Amino acid sequence: MLKEKSVLIVDDERGVRDTLKRGIHRQFNKADKRVDIIEAGNGEEAIALANSSPPDLIIMDIRMPIMDGLKACSILRSDSRFASTMIIMLTCEVAEESAGLLSGADDYILKPFNIKTLLIRIEKGLFKQGGMRPTAYAESEGALTKSYFVDCWLHYEIARAKRHQHPLSLLLIKLARTDTKQSSQSRDVEVIKLLKRRASDPLIKWDDNTFAILLIETCADDAILLAKNLSWLVMESPKFSQASIGIANLEDTLTDDLILNAENSLAASINTGKTVLNRLSVCSE
Repeated sequence: MLKEKSVLIVDDERGVRDTLKRGIHRQFNKADKRVDIIEAGNGEEAIALANSSPPDLIIMDIRMPIMDGLKACSILRSDSRFASTMIIMLTCEVAEESAGLLSGADDYILKPFNIKTLLIRIEKGLFKQGGMRPTAYAESEGALTKSYFVDCWLHYEIARAKRHQHPLSLLLIKLARTDTKQSSQSRDVEVIKLLKRRASDPLIKWDDNTFAILLIETCADDAILLAKNLSWLVMESPKFSQASIGIANLEDTLTDDLILNAENSLAASINTGKTVLNRLSVCSE
């Protein structure tokens, strides 16, 4: 028998809750996807309802009376019972997105929201294997597009790294090819095969002949070791003549700082011929 999923909607505006309920009922209450809906008007009510009947997914507004969504999210995340519960935050301000993610949310939606977009994210959270983790939108086989990575992936991993106090590194590598006549698609496939290491580390097509690897739970020292290994693989390949590598390591920086740090490190690597970490430290090969 199909197990019914449950969604907890938390918002102090009844109109918002009613809109979400109608959309969810129309979208999911069919033979193969059944969803039960619970409602709360503030964070305090949400915690009480979640404790009595743990939901599969929570949609929660940030700004609410009595207890706001940020505090409620933090309290829920501190309880191991809700470690795997998907939480989507609703916010009216783009500036609040980082606060929501750092409080433990998996995703956020700006108000006024597009109900179709929100329903897609709810479906991923409830019924797709892997939940709300970003889907790999590929430009070439096995590589994310830069725009998708920046818009939908990087902020998620930075928030997760800060929340769990895990290291995070971004590696940029620019390759010089020996064969410039080969088609771009064929070249990219070869590079992806060369660079793709761990399945958990997304590979990104950054620019022409430039790729990025987000090294999840990887400290600076381990990122340097990987960079040296990649440099060796490139030099051993007859299709490439050189690899310039810049690395940025997350040290309580903002998303754009991590990218800027990596790009400046890559520029320094191109100029010096060495692997560069965090712009200032030049690592010997």
